[in-house]
Amino acid sequence: MTKQSVAIYNCPPSIEKVKCLIMRQSLRLGSISGIPVGLNWGLLLIAAFYLFNLAVGILPASVPGASAGSYWFFAAIGVVAFFGSILAHELGHSIVAQRNGIKVRAITLWFLGGVAELEKEADDPGVEFRIAIAGPAVSVALAAAFGVLAFGVGTVFGGGLFAFTLGYLALVNGVLAVFNMIPAAPLDGGRVLASALWWRSKNRHTARATAAKAGEVFGTAMIIIGVIGIFTGAGTFVLAILGFFLRTAAGAERRRAEANGALSTANVATAMLPLVGPINRGITVAGLESMSTAYERPVAFPLWSPDGITGLVPSTAVNSTPPANRTHTFVEDILVEWGDFTSARVEEKMEDVVDRARMTGKSHVLVYDGEGRQVGYLPLDGSLALAPA
Repeated sequence: MTKQSVAIYNCPPSIEKVKCLIMRQSLRLGSISGIPVGLNWGLLLIAAFYLFNLAVGILPASVPGASAGSYWFFAAIGVVAFFGSILAHELGHSIVAQRNGIKVRAITLWFLGGVAELEKEADDPGVEFRIAIAGPAVSVALAAAFGVLAFGVGTVFGGGLFAFTLGYLALVNGVLAVFNMIPAAPLDGGRVLASALWWRSKNRHTARATAAKAGEVFGTAMIIIGVIGIFTGAGTFVLAILGFFLRTAAGAERRRAEANGALSTANVATAMLPLVGPINRGITVAGLESMSTAYERPVAFPLWSPDGITGLVPSTAVNSTPPANRTHTFVEDILVEWGDFTSARVEEKMEDVVDRARMTGKSHVLVYDGEGRQVGYLPLDGSLALAPA
């Protein structure tokens, strides 16, 4: 069992769809410290699996002689307390993030743990370290607390289902803390590793990419061990699934860190698509394609209407239109309207613009020059090829 504590913004097509799926809350549970808490529907399936496994397998084998009702009762307590422990783990991350000026949009529990949705990433290695270590610290504290309670209940009442359930919760919280401290992103240990590399190298993007590469290696190793277990009967199929999700998330983080590294060396002036002469409604995408070939680089065409300019039609949108549809798809069908834009100045750095766009949920940027004229367009949907400043 694991969890991920990652900063996720809006989910345009270029952002990892796996994370978007995880963050989609199926059931809102309420809020804690002003943080909305919910769960993904997949959690209900895994909770049912854990409940059955405890009530029918682990508890009867460990504490024989009790009634079936007792097994199911304490299994339910164990499952609820376990996911409550994961929630506490996420709250540890979230509360520290809030104390360091980072807003937490939501916490979502899903079938492999939990995710804290941070509004932005840490801008200091010390802050990143404190946020990362907070979750495992909570899990260690819970493991100690459940362990003490298990010992006390066992001493006073001579063991039994209650004492065993408390001991089980101490064990799983301890495992959660240890597993999450493996130095491989997106695990908390990977965040700790990234903060240390960031502090040493002064380059957060390289540090995060390195920690994510470690996560890819670790996830791949888990997949290999899990697949071997499938064929040898070692019972490690779940390990392969977990490894797949870790490797997928780590790969997405590596790509984002590398992209952000490119952003940090680029500015708006060199990266933007220049605006060219306006076009009218009724032109097909095929027609726009023929017009675009007159330019050496991608451009954006303002779309003219009787009411004035209504938005931009980027030539890059042609690439996402199937060739078979280009002769009967019109430019107004691929229009980016003004409401989808945030603004930037031509002298700004790309990194600052992207951070601002993500915080506002926008994936398009309209660029202005020093005199307030609209001069360029930045697509943040994955179609932008950055050129260094």
